[in-house]
Amino acid sequence: MSYTGNYADVDALNWARLQPAVEELLAVPLSAGTADSWLQRWSDLTSVVMEASAQVYREVSENTADAAAEERFNTFWEVIMPQWSTAAQELKQRLLSLEDYAPRADTAMMVKRFRTEAGIFRDDNVPLLSQLKLLGNQYDKIVGGMTIEWRGKTETLPQAAGHLEEQDRATREAVWHLMMDRYLVERQRLNDLYLEMLPLRRRVAQNAGLRDFRDYQWLASARFDYTPEDCFAFHDAIEHAVVPLASALYRQHASRLGIDGTRPWDDKVDPYGEPLRPFTSVEELDEGAYRIFRQVDPELAGHYTLMRDGYLDLASRPNKAPGGYCNDFAVSGRPYIFMNAVGTDDDVSTLLHEGGHAFHLMESMRQPLYFNYNGPMEFCEVASMAMELLSAPYLARDRGGFYDEAEARRAYAGQLRKIVWFLPYMAVVDGFQHWVYAEAPAGVTAADMDATWSALWDRFMPDIDYRGLQTEKETGWHRKGHIFTDPFYYVEYGLAQLGALQVWRNAMADQGQAVAAYRAALTLGDTRPLPELFQAAGARFAFDRRTVGELMDLIQQQLEVLER
Repeated sequence: MSYTGNYADVDALNWARLQPAVEELLAVPLSAGTADSWLQRWSDLTSVVMEASAQVYREVSENTADAAAEERFNTFWEVIMPQWSTAAQELKQRLLSLEDYAPRADTAMMVKRFRTEAGIFRDDNVPLLSQLKLLGNQYDKIVGGMTIEWRGKTETLPQAAGHLEEQDRATREAVWHLMMDRYLVERQRLNDLYLEMLPLRRRVAQNAGLRDFRDYQWLASARFDYTPEDCFAFHDAIEHAVVPLASALYRQHASRLGIDGTRPWDDKVDPYGEPLRPFTSVEELDEGAYRIFRQVDPELAGHYTLMRDGYLDLASRPNKAPGGYCNDFAVSGRPYIFMNAVGTDDDVSTLLHEGGHAFHLMESMRQPLYFNYNGPMEFCEVASMAMELLSAPYLARDRGGFYDEAEARRAYAGQLRKIVWFLPYMAVVDGFQHWVYAEAPAGVTAADMDATWSALWDRFMPDIDYRGLQTEKETGWHRKGHIFTDPFYYVEYGLAQLGALQVWRNAMADQGQAVAAYRAALTLGDTRPLPELFQAAGARFAFDRRTVGELMDLIQQQLEVLER
């Protein structure tokens, strides 16, 4: 672990305790000769602040109804982070002003990021970004509090979603309508929330002297290796190389279910049999994931073991925030995984996915500086998505997993189909955000957003039959939390999926070598450009029609093998 123990007595939730450490770093003489040791101290202080950030977010995620946790979260984002952001800008400027400072190979990308971040920093944006963080928590609070009543029981939406895998179509349809109705109860509230966020994001971009929020977010996300136009090329590749295969799989799906077409309550059910129920308790999920990780790589399983003592929150429950994520506790030297498990195959995939993120953190902590942990988000998602695929050979019980042999093949095939179906959905989410932030008029309305989402859905997802369900279709953007809480964070999943599929292709030829290359790439953290990270993992950073088409052909071939 790279945190060296400095600032152990600093309480990052108390600015009076944090400020002296900041002032010391700002005041200490700095030269090219002392820059590396100064950077280590700054890294350590950043680790302390980011651990506090992870902790307050963990608390509000685990219980969205905890008023004390919400107060700590609000204090951190309203009081601490604005002052810390301003201090971090001053620290960056101190480093960047050293004319004779020559970054090492492992800090060159860091300095490039610092220069970009410093270039778009504006004091006026500090309170705006904090306000947006608080509004994002309101989205989690709204959705995390949603429940339905089903057969005499109150169920969270993740629990209710498990019924969408049941063979009885009437059950699926009834539950789906209850879930949609619950969202529609909050339709105006979610519209109002987003329409409060949107002008704030536009002001952030305007304050930074940029044309629109897309330009701002491109720089803030350090997207040095591709452009918005490249995203449109990726959308084109998906439309021409993925949508036809997705459509064929949807038709095959409907045929095997004995139905005329796939309605929105039909796409989660397995046409090959009853829903896979890999575990009945989160303890079984935890133990099974550990066994699989041990098969993939014993050292990675060792990383996972460190998390099993207080750094996993796996089960769904009322007032728990939706979704799943992995966060880093840099001082403690532990990743933390949050998810909403209810006993489904998707839960297994989620834990394997978040495990990949955790391993990325642990491997990248070999880097001496906090600033180089993890990596660009497009590669962070390679870490997670590749782990799902590297784990696929071990889903059967006799190889460590959860299933008998036939079930394991079903799960593996289901995972591949989900990849094909996901990429067009990714294009909908990404295309929607390009429109909102770079094309939509100043007076955009919720109705305009509904219409745009609906049109993108028709372009990329034509085989989900929403006849008579226009309201449910056009409000689908309400059900994608990233749109509210992490703007423009979604194309990363698509780009990374291409990298993960290439790692998987390598693993089918030589699993051991593919895992070794994967781990070697993770240790690089954020010290290399995106194409070099892909290359280190045995992949190519490309998203043209040919590349995408070749990977879809590979999936189709493997599906034919698994479904014999």
